[in-house]
Formats: sequence, C-alpha cells, structure tokens
Amino acid sequence: MVSMDKATELETQPTVIACDVSPFTPDQRERWVEEVAPQLYSAVQEIQELPTGYALCLPSDPEILLLAAEELNFGRLCCPFVHYALEIEPNRGPFWLRMTGGEGVKAFLRMSFEATTLINEEVAKAAGFNLSDRTDIDSVETTLETVDRVNKRFAGSNEK
Repeated sequence: MVSMDKATELETQPTVIACDVSPFTPDQRERWVEEVAPQLYSAVQEIQELPTGYALCLPSDPEILLLAAEELNFGRLCCPFVHYALEIEPNRGPFWLRMTGGEGVKAFLRMSFEATTLINEEVAKAAGFNLSDRTDIDSVETTLETVDRVNKRFAGSNEK
C-alpha cells in the first residue's frame, strides 16, 4: 500500500502522456509485439467509449485472462499515465479491460487504437475510429515506429 505522503507526491508530479517502451528488455518487446498485443487486441469484441477513456470487451477465455494480465503489466510500464482496470463479469461473462485517465488520456488512447490494425476493423469502425492511417504491426521495429509516431502526433495536437 502506498503511504499518504507517497500518494500525494505521485498525484502532484506532472503527468507526461507518451508511451515509453524503454523499460522493456528486447525479449519482452518481442513477446509483447508478436504474441500478447496481437492475440489480446484481435479478441476485442466491442469497444465502449467512457467519459475518460475506453472499455474493451474480451471473451471470458482463460487464455485471454492471462494475456490481459500480461498486457496490464506491459501497459503500466509503458503508459503509466493510464488507469487500468480489469472487470470480470459474473456467470462466465466477458472481461472488460478499462483504460481511463486524466485530461488528454482518452485522446491519446484513441490515437493509439486508430494507429494500428491490432483491433478488428469491424469492431474499430463500430467504435467510430478513423481507420484511414492504420499500420500493420508486424515487427518490433514497426511497433517502435508507430509508438513514436503516435507520441509525436499527440504532442503536436496539444501544442499551444
């Protein structure tokens, strides 16, 4: 548990909205790009827009639960500005991966989802995402280039 002093310190630190893949080892990056992200995000059945982010509906398969847990671990390292929550519906219902946050986080998430082909096209269209500039994530290099592109695009959209 975080002490009150530490919690206050964390809340007062400026939030930088940009993905940072530097905490990952090369093996972790490879696993994330080649296995975890493609398998998890291709399984998304529905996306619900929330006031401060998005909720992704996932099937209640045990493999998906393990992938979601691994993605949450990668996400908390790469994108510490996002609040992650995994909700497990009763009676073997779907899993809901919620990604929310403070000002700017929802726009950043949207840009990230729109930037790649990880989410099924029909699901992405139903969520209202712009699919005109999607990149096929097929290597670590492509992923790093896409992360850099999204970071720059988001930073450019928030310049005064």
